[in-house]
Amino acid sequence: MESNISVAMPEKRLNLSRRDFCSGLIGAGSALSLAPRALAGHVCKDLEPKPSYRSSQPTPLGAINPRISWGTHLEGAAIYDKGVIDVIEKEKPGVMAIGSGLKFGNLHPLSISFERETDGQKFSTWTEADDIVSLASRLGARVRGDAIVWNDWLPAWVTKLARERPKGWRDALHEAFEKNFQMIFEHFEELDRQYNKTVMPWCGVVNEPFAYWSVSFGKPGWRAGAWLDAFDPTPDGSPGYIHHAFDLAEKYSRSSKPALYLNEANCDTDKHGPVLRSAMLALVDSLQASGRKIDAVGLESHLQPEWMNDREKPDWRLFVRFLKELQARGLSIYITELDVNDCSLVDAAARDRLVADYIGSFVSAVLEVPAVTMLTNWDFADNLSWYRDDSSPGSTFSTLSRWPGCVAKPSCPRPTIYDEDLAPKTARDALAKALAVKG
Repeated sequence: MESNISVAMPEKRLNLSRRDFCSGLIGAGSALSLAPRALAGHVCKDLEPKPSYRSSQPTPLGAINPRISWGTHLEGAAIYDKGVIDVIEKEKPGVMAIGSGLKFGNLHPLSISFERETDGQKFSTWTEADDIVSLASRLGARVRGDAIVWNDWLPAWVTKLARERPKGWRDALHEAFEKNFQMIFEHFEELDRQYNKTVMPWCGVVNEPFAYWSVSFGKPGWRAGAWLDAFDPTPDGSPGYIHHAFDLAEKYSRSSKPALYLNEANCDTDKHGPVLRSAMLALVDSLQASGRKIDAVGLESHLQPEWMNDREKPDWRLFVRFLKELQARGLSIYITELDVNDCSLVDAAARDRLVADYIGSFVSAVLEVPAVTMLTNWDFADNLSWYRDDSSPGSTFSTLSRWPGCVAKPSCPRPTIYDEDLAPKTARDALAKALAVKG
């Protein structure tokens, strides 16, 4: 392998200038959380009076339905916010999802060395994942790993290799790809020994493989990126990186044996669901026919009222039929990132009713399928939501007015089950009632 594209392994650090380091952060999505800090201020705030609400469902969400592992996702500063953690603890979560801590761009912003250095200080890029494991253990929960492989959120050195394609570029990316799996599962084996239990019984191997916005002949395209380019497709046309990812996950997790799953978004919508659901079934069939170990499918379920045929009365029957088809293939089903986009309305009370109605009807529908065994909210409270990000012109909140079906001037989103003051909303009780139906 030529030296100009060598990948720094744990025993060989890659030394870059501060300018290179900053560009690496940009390539990684600028979302590295490496030490406790105050909650970020680059989020919108509620500008109108919040609807008053008193919860009538006292049972903690995690204690309602023994069949369902309920929990939430955490990342960044929220991990260290006592107010947030105290409220989550009262809901008795059984699972805590590692939001970004295992994404390639977080673990390897500069190299494959699992550490970075800036201003003369070295930081372990394991910090976020390790701190969530510690928190989950304290709360009596276990962690779900997410998005080990994703064609987004890749550091600049990876995308540069795939773009410029110097001699040996594929070998370099293949080596980094496998080393990442090896080191992640070795690290979690160490954590298993430290906590004397399996701390990560669920692991998301591949995230969002489809480009749902690009449909040709009734099929969605594959999400473009370095991993798609670096691996040849399988004989049936499936991306080689997806098959190889499940091979490596099984190879390096033989000690802990987590449930390995494939994760995708927008399968629940009327706008994109029909083509995505067929494509997901075909991909699952490809993996199973090839003998790959796939235990579950994760469905994000960022519910989009503006993408339903009837916004007021969403019909989940076709989605439930899809869940039953996954169940027939012997798979478990995880609802991995539940929230509701309320950008189609302005009034706060109306938006809260919409969010509650969608969460209640959706969860009631999906729990009709016994294979659904996990549900996690993404996020737990409005002020933590990814919808509220307005740190740049391209951030989610800043661009919502351009999303199909959103109002011209969206209000600060209220997409979750708790408000920005960590008070329960109607959506929290709608979720509780839905969980109780199939108890």
